[in-house]
Amino acid sequence: MRHSLLHKYYSVVASVFFLIPMNASCADGPWQIGARLHYGFLWPHRPSSWILVQGHSIATEVYAERQLLGDRAWHHHYRGPSCGVGFMYAGMADPDRIGTVVRLLPYLHLPLVKGERGSFGMQLGWGIGYVAKPFERRINSKQIAIGSAVNTAIQIMAQYRLQLGRMMLNTGLGIDHWSNGSVALPNLGLNLLSASVGMGYSLGEPKPYVHVPDTTQLERPRRTYSVVGAFAMSETGRPESGQYSVYSVIGQVQWRLTKKSAVSGGVDLFNKGALGTLYPELKEEGRLAYTQAGIHGGYALLFGRGELQLQMGYYMYTPKPEAEKFFHRLGCRYNVGKHLVTHVGLKSHYAVADHWEFGLGYRW
Repeated sequence: MRHSLLHKYYSVVASVFFLIPMNASCADGPWQIGARLHYGFLWPHRPSSWILVQGHSIATEVYAERQLLGDRAWHHHYRGPSCGVGFMYAGMADPDRIGTVVRLLPYLHLPLVKGERGSFGMQLGWGIGYVAKPFERRINSKQIAIGSAVNTAIQIMAQYRLQLGRMMLNTGLGIDHWSNGSVALPNLGLNLLSASVGMGYSLGEPKPYVHVPDTTQLERPRRTYSVVGAFAMSETGRPESGQYSVYSVIGQVQWRLTKKSAVSGGVDLFNKGALGTLYPELKEEGRLAYTQAGIHGGYALLFGRGELQLQMGYYMYTPKPEAEKFFHRLGCRYNVGKHLVTHVGLKSHYAVADHWEFGLGYRW
């Protein structure tokens, strides 16, 4: 119960952070409601996950969205993106071990190529998910993918859209991911890879986006520095081994490339209490022995004061040489005022979550 409540809190916080860049700034576009049908399969990203692949999966999704028509500068940078919320109900073709899964997430659709009627773009979402049958040692021990009912849900989808009056047809190829951020083991995660077709209907007359080229120069400064301290709880080693605190310090320099993108590099310090369950001999040396140090590089999409980060790092020091060498981070940041920065991140080792990061920092 404590695992579910804790991760429900983490997932809600992450969803709110993803909503911040939208900031209810789509006041000019009419709402569109629609539905999508997904057909795909559970992607076994680790060999041990094959036991859960029993066949193809069918999912249904309903959504509501509206277009951002340009009252913020970043709306023009992305040529009239859309913001919305989608609810998915899916069967994973393994009713005994997984059962049904659902997710509710806010999303942004970012057009990459846009014509008079058709457009192609990426849809990015981050919200909360539910798995009907998570791992339970006594009754569901073969569910080796996820150990909690309440989870984070992440969506990445390439999508083509065709506008026909008030009706919009869409088709896409995407991946939906359920993970608890290693709050409770196991946590390999569930990955639904699917193709989709859908149709939406606008409740008002659609307002065409008119792109006005932005000829202004990049805002100064193009290079910024930041230091962030973060905290979370995680479980590592074996299921039901207990939760331990994780502390992170992230130092970073970021270079703005364009009005909607930036690259970054930095250093990381992690102190993860759960390492003591993996290496009991470290307990004799004290908490400082659980420290790891690394470097990272990354790319960010910019949305005004908000940004979405994707990073890859390398451990320069870890207390045990057989530990993972590379780590990854998916995160959101929001700049408050001139210097304060808020941070939510999900650190992972390839496709397996390691721990959350919830933090505050200073930028200059």
